[in-house]
Amino acid sequence: MKHRLPFLTILLLLACRPTPPTPVRRTVPPVVALPVDVTVTVALPLDDSQVDLLAAVDEPMAYVGRFGHATGGHSHSMGTAQNGYLLSGLAVTESPALRILPQTRTRGFLWGTGELVHLLERSAQAVADEYPRSTVRLGNLSKEGGGDIAPSHSHNSGRDADVLFFAFDRNGSEAAPSNFVHFDENGLSDSPDPGRWEFDTARNWALVHRWLTDPDVVVQWIFVSVPLRNRLLDYALRQREPQSLRDRAMHVLVQPRDSSPHADHFHIRIACPPDDRPNCIDGFGQTAHAREAQVDALLQMYAHGSPEEQRYARELLTLPVDGSVAELPPIEGDEGKPE
Repeated sequence: MKHRLPFLTILLLLACRPTPPTPVRRTVPPVVALPVDVTVTVALPLDDSQVDLLAAVDEPMAYVGRFGHATGGHSHSMGTAQNGYLLSGLAVTESPALRILPQTRTRGFLWGTGELVHLLERSAQAVADEYPRSTVRLGNLSKEGGGDIAPSHSHNSGRDADVLFFAFDRNGSEAAPSNFVHFDENGLSDSPDPGRWEFDTARNWALVHRWLTDPDVVVQWIFVSVPLRNRLLDYALRQREPQSLRDRAMHVLVQPRDSSPHADHFHIRIACPPDDRPNCIDGFGQTAHAREAQVDALLQMYAHGSPEEQRYARELLTLPVDGSVAELPPIEGDEGKPE
């Protein structure tokens, strides 16, 4: 009897799996009653591997659909990233893990929606926890109130931020670049200080990983040059990151057209917060599979990660088992390349 319960659990989960939803709107299926003391509220349709993961859970948990439901307080992103503005935005709060470049602070380009600002703050702290003494350095976000900022053609509506790459000093010191550094196809600096800095693939992937698995914010694009993008994707493959997370990264990490190749910084753009629609417009970019990738990556982390990673995934995936369910709002977008 001891060995029958997990088998019965899997059979019941498989039998109760919901019919796949339409490509646009996803709703949460009803709570599945299990023959053991586990209540699982499934936020999205699961494949067989995810069913196995849920069946292996040995403690009461509830998976709920709160992905992309961050509250930005009173901030509102209006219009598009290229032609829009920002209402009641938040300024970034600096910490040892997160610094703003002096020129950015002087210009006042440190404002964003609450969703973006909080994402940057918590992802920077997460990387610092994993890699002690790491500091994320920010270039331009938006100005207070939004609108055009020179020389950018976007950053208008509080959903964009320039983030400097992590790099280490090939001379052996613990120094880090204090400003933008341009990297060549081999991941080495070519200006300024040619050859001194090397693109830190591990830490840069750790930051991207946090952005793409964040439960409250959906990342629409991360602009980066093709050679550096390939280094990140190759590292993720060698680290045996979940396929769904790597697929998500392949879609989100792009070198933009009609712009610099972004070989000296990440440009992150989040999707419109649900509460800001329809006044906020995502523009080009299909992000319909974002939450599936986030759910799968966190489930994999919970099942196979270190104790610290398991605690992190548990915190993000669980809420009190109270029978409540949540509806996932659609993320609208068109196929195409970003401008």
